[in-house]
Amino acid sequence: MAFGLWNKRTAVLTAALAVAGATTFLVAGSKSTSQPKDVKWDEKESAEVARSLHEMHENWNKGDMEAVRKVIAGDDVLVTFELGPDNKTPVPLRSRDEILAFMSKVELDTANVGTSFEMEMPKMNCRATSSFGICTEECTVHLKKNGSTTRIDKLFGTSIAVKYADGWKWIQWHMSVGLPAAPVTTTQNLSPTKHHTH
Repeated sequence: MAFGLWNKRTAVLTAALAVAGATTFLVAGSKSTSQPKDVKWDEKESAEVARSLHEMHENWNKGDMEAVRKVIAGDDVLVTFELGPDNKTPVPLRSRDEILAFMSKVELDTANVGTSFEMEMPKMNCRATSSFGICTEECTVHLKKNGSTTRIDKLFGTSIAVKYADGWKWIQWHMSVGLPAAPVTTTQNLSPTKHHTH
């Protein structure tokens, strides 16, 4: 749920979900020895929340923002943390309205600057119960301008979903940058998944 030039995170989630068949999820079943006795991870629900995340990003890539808005629930207590224009300052979003306004601004800024992102295959892991799901993602994003890679970012994110009557919706997420951005001086010939909308 990061977007545009401000948020490589958008590229992250977008890429993480754009290629469901190629993305790797780790789904933990109820027999896991590492879980507390009171937590019953559900293998079927874990796979379903992972599919839901992919679908949301696919809709974003297609430009179907109405479908994206339908699966963003937000939360007035659990604050979502995005990244600012410097790609390191946390931006707190305290409601669904603030999340949607942030998404719209990043989308507009990205279009105005003329940048795009290319993401290497991310690692995504999801676990869920019948009503609560959580996914983590790790990815490498290449910021491109005029077809050339100008910066490489290592991104990490955690997203939380709750299952409503009409399906999984995302209530909170937290994006962070791992290593300092790596400057690039020459054009790199890469073939990662392309994401032009975030």
